[in-house]
Amino acid sequence: MKNFDSRTYSINDFLEWSNNKQLELAPKFQRNSVWSETAKSFLMDTIISGYPIPKVFIRQKLNIQTKLSVREVVDGQQRLRTILSFLRDGFKIDKKHNSKYGGLFFSQLDSVDSDIQSIILNYEISTDLLVNMSDADVLDVFGRLNSYAVILNEQEKINANHFGPFKTLSDKIAHKYNEFWLKSQILTAKQILRMNDTSLVADLLIAMIEGVKSKNQIKPFYGQYENTFNVNTDDLSDRFDRVLHIINSVFSDGLADTEFRRISIFYSLFTAIYHIIYTLNSSPQRPLPVVSEADLPSFDRMRARLEKVNILFNTESENLTLLNGAEVQFLRDSKSSTTDATVRERRAMFIVYLIVD
Repeated sequence: MKNFDSRTYSINDFLEWSNNKQLELAPKFQRNSVWSETAKSFLMDTIISGYPIPKVFIRQKLNIQTKLSVREVVDGQQRLRTILSFLRDGFKIDKKHNSKYGGLFFSQLDSVDSDIQSIILNYEISTDLLVNMSDADVLDVFGRLNSYAVILNEQEKINANHFGPFKTLSDKIAHKYNEFWLKSQILTAKQILRMNDTSLVADLLIAMIEGVKSKNQIKPFYGQYENTFNVNTDDLSDRFDRVLHIINSVFSDGLADTEFRRISIFYSLFTAIYHIIYTLNSSPQRPLPVVSEADLPSFDRMRARLEKVNILFNTESENLTLLNGAEVQFLRDSKSSTTDATVRERRAMFIVYLIVD
């Protein structure tokens, strides 16, 4: 016997229920976490953009004293609290999330767009209505749902807890180059679904901003950039596009048949080209060589020089003695500790010298 109905309710429905004291935001089924202002802003920008948000679960019950139906929120409390707070001018959308509506309360939105308030109020939220369920049954439902949940990987956890401009930029660029990741066989469709593309882009953006870092520093930088990110995101995006344009021009047939399809080697190729054009930051203890965009050869010549990487990876073990010290070191750095900062720098500089030599 079915004990729930799947429905959609408009934001205005929830507002009316709240105003009429027919909406109960019940914390007994909820975690007691409180969303940051950034998280609230990100949710409202999602709604304004017309994107879906996760469904909410409601248990409907009858208030015997008032003879009114009361809708008790058993999952989705923070989302609904955020929406209702925004409608009551409780906070503004951050300009970093939405340049058009940022910095305005809900009551002020009509000064920019006469239709936007109505669009928000008519936005529909998918809802599962639990019918005549006891507390024990409700808890059983969520226990079963969690039994099927996929354990989040590190990047999925990061994205679930950050909403700032760095997260937004990483997501945007990762999705923009979806076809490139797949065609180049850098990532599989399954890996992209688990946000490995976002992790790779975030890793590269950190290198562009800070210099080459270890991959395990992605999470700390997300935290650092959450509230303070004084970087021109348009310029950063343009630089990323330019490096990818060069890579696509050099490898017109794609990277799938090259060793650069390996994430670690692609990271080194990207940072090497970025260093030649824009210069990576480096520490005084490990200064990077000074090069400039004028040192870039033609795309055909770059392709010919970078073929050396494929040759090195295909060198038979008995012929390793024929390689020079830098070539042997590059192979070692490509097979162990591949995400360590020092190793990453050495690999990138090896590729820099291949290109500009």
